[in-house]
Amino acid sequence: MTTSVPPNSGHPESDAAWQLIRDDVFDVICDDAELERFLAERGVTSAEPHADLMRLLLGMSLREGEARSLYIRVVDHRREMARILGRPVHIRVAALDLLTSRPANRRNPRESRPIMVAPALLERALEEAGSDAVTGLPRGGHFMNLLQHELRQRRRRVTVVFIDLDGFKLVNDAHGHARGDEVLRTVAVAARSVLRRGDVLARIGGDEFGLMLVDASVEESEAAVVRLRSRFEELTAPLATSFSAGIAIADDESTADELIACADRAMYEEKRLRASR
Repeated sequence: MTTSVPPNSGHPESDAAWQLIRDDVFDVICDDAELERFLAERGVTSAEPHADLMRLLLGMSLREGEARSLYIRVVDHRREMARILGRPVHIRVAALDLLTSRPANRRNPRESRPIMVAPALLERALEEAGSDAVTGLPRGGHFMNLLQHELRQRRRRVTVVFIDLDGFKLVNDAHGHARGDEVLRTVAVAARSVLRRGDVLARIGGDEFGLMLVDASVEESEAAVVRLRSRFEELTAPLATSFSAGIAIADDESTADELIACADRAMYEEKRLRASR
């Protein structure tokens, strides 16, 4: 595998991959029309688009009818919040505000009394909302937040591994997307069996994954990738899949974008070398 240290200056060009890393899907949904488009797109592949939306938005598991009813209430609540505040309101903010307040007096519904919600419950809901639907792993936005937090602290050595599956398109073409989803889930299964507690693996998008290791040397990071690849290949042996990986180690000036871009370049270099063998 290829290991790199990111440069101390300069910023990588933004492209579709980095957009997926940085952005939560709801961060780019600005109005009700975009929400409806999101639901329409989900409806093509899912019989429960509203339930999917609420699971992604809040980490809540609801039946489609219940989710549709809640969705309508959330949209109406966001409109009212925006009217009162005089500015746009994020859909997740509106949803949480709706769920954590209720009318105190039916004769005066504008009065509200907060529902007592344990902070851990809200934290869990937000964490699950940031989870990938297929693998259950954190999504790119959550991964980026964790990486930025570690880099701001500058207390521990931070290593990022950029992983791209090899042979994944062939699996989809030959066996269908359901089998491809099984392969994606196998990455998570393999990680749970070989990585340390505290290591963070996330699905960045498509067949790309990010891995953050803290307080790991170059040798330890490379050994972790070898263990993960070996276990993944073992579990997917009938499909002959593997992955290419690039490692980037943060220095005192590294930004999250620079670190991921550096790991991505290292991954492509390893992919080129593996393809030439």
